[in-house]
Amino acid sequence: MKILGLLASYRRAGNSETYLKEALMGAEEEGAEVEIIRLTNYQIRPCTACGKCATGLNPCHLKDDFMALLERIYNYDAIVFSSPTYYLSTPAIVKAFADRTVCEGYPTPLLGKPCTMIMTYGNRGYYSYAFTIPNGLFLKWGMPVVDRALIHATSPGDAYLDNPGQARCREMGRAVARAVKSGQATYLGDPGMCPVCNDYIIRILKDRKTIQCPTCGVRGKLSIVDEEIKAEFTQEEILRGRWSAEQWYQHHMYHVELGKSWFAVTKEQRKPIRKKYLAYLAPKVEETAEG
Repeated sequence: MKILGLLASYRRAGNSETYLKEALMGAEEEGAEVEIIRLTNYQIRPCTACGKCATGLNPCHLKDDFMALLERIYNYDAIVFSSPTYYLSTPAIVKAFADRTVCEGYPTPLLGKPCTMIMTYGNRGYYSYAFTIPNGLFLKWGMPVVDRALIHATSPGDAYLDNPGQARCREMGRAVARAVKSGQATYLGDPGMCPVCNDYIIRILKDRKTIQCPTCGVRGKLSIVDEEIKAEFTQEEILRGRWSAEQWYQHHMYHVELGKSWFAVTKEQRKPIRKKYLAYLAPKVEETAEG
């Protein structure tokens, strides 16, 4: 049983790393072999939207560390993710990595393998989208989430003094290791509003009657019972969520494939129009001092 600690922090021995190592210590207590990959140690270029991976030319053609790193991550039995919160969300390296996974097929080798997430934040209330990108990434991979923790740690080294936070993370590590051993990944964290990703972010649609989880795409209804806001989702809608096998098929056949066909049919028509926009405000070659 090999469990990966996936770290998205630049700071050495910082709060995110401390809590992650506590979780991995817990996993070791359950008999796991553990390792850490620090995303910030790798060169991961932003997705250039070239579209080549949509034509079946996988893997991604960009020359950096991404493909080798992705193949390495595939080899683990579970993932413990840990990250600070920058500007309400995860650091840019996580978004860059997640964007590049558009080159993956379905299902991924991580399907069914458990994961858990630790997010630290410095300022109270400044964590609105902390779980949005990691939730999307792990659900896209088909990984059931065992637990999530959002931990307040402002100053460098606050985690060293946070015994309850350390204990919480150590138990998360134990839980994800037990999920690997049993083959059953039961969610143990705060249930949140969304029954799929367990986040609290809700989008109100234009009809002002329907709500949607922006991460999972499931739709439901809001109600207020005894002054408590409740979100209701049917089982049918939950199964139709963005990360289900059915929706992956629908997305590929009715969005990706149709888009490719439409582009092929109108390619010649687009060429002269493209030239107009390329020419407008095109950057000029800078003259040298000698010129």
